[in-house]
This record gives sequence, structure tokens and C-alpha cells, in this order.
Amino acid sequence: MTRRRTVGRGRRGGGLRARLATQLTEEEQVRIAQRIGLIQHLPRGIFNPGSEPSDKKIKECVICMLDFEYGDPIRFLPCMHIYHVDCIDAWLMRSFTCPSCMEPVDAALLSSYETN
Repeated sequence: MTRRRTVGRGRRGGGLRARLATQLTEEEQVRIAQRIGLIQHLPRGIFNPGSEPSDKKIKECVICMLDFEYGDPIRFLPCMHIYHVDCIDAWLMRSFTCPSCMEPVDAALLSSYETN
């Protein structure tokens, strides 16, 4: 008897991710979509040291602990802390607080983006 290998199945296959996504409740899926939407509203920029007086003291992303380099894509939080876009986006999917000052990001965003 020969064993056939199936693609996308098993512990590391794409089938597991798809199965986990379908196991989320509708409420959990909505919450994730809302969180992604809020993250996308946070301002982005390109790291350019020295363009602002306060930029001179900012040297590293406290999430990955790597120095910012000229041209790095960055994201600004309402508390004015900055991080690499990929670092803070992943962080905010797990916790909606600033990793530096623990300020809740969602409350600040919701109050600044309310529509009348």
C-alpha cells in the first residue's frame, strides 16, 4: 500500500488555516474585519530622520527592536508613537493598545473618526 501525500492538508497545510477561519463565529469575523478597518485608518509615512525635531530621538521600533532606516514604511498611533508598518499592524491584531504607553488605540480612533 502506498501513501499519497495530499497538498494543503496536515498540520502545516493551507487547509488548516481555511478550516480555522470557517470555525470563527460571525461575530468574531466581524470583529476582525472592524479591527483591520481601524488599523487601515491609522496614518502611514516614510521614516525620514531629521524631518521633524522630535524625530532625532526616535531610533528604533520597540516591537522588533531594529533601528529605523531612511525610507522604512512607518505607522503613527494617536499617542504619536511610531513603528514599522508590519510590526504595528501585527501587534494591533492581537492587542489594540500602544506597545510603548499602553494607550488604547481603538477609543482614540473611534472618537477621531466619528461621523455625524
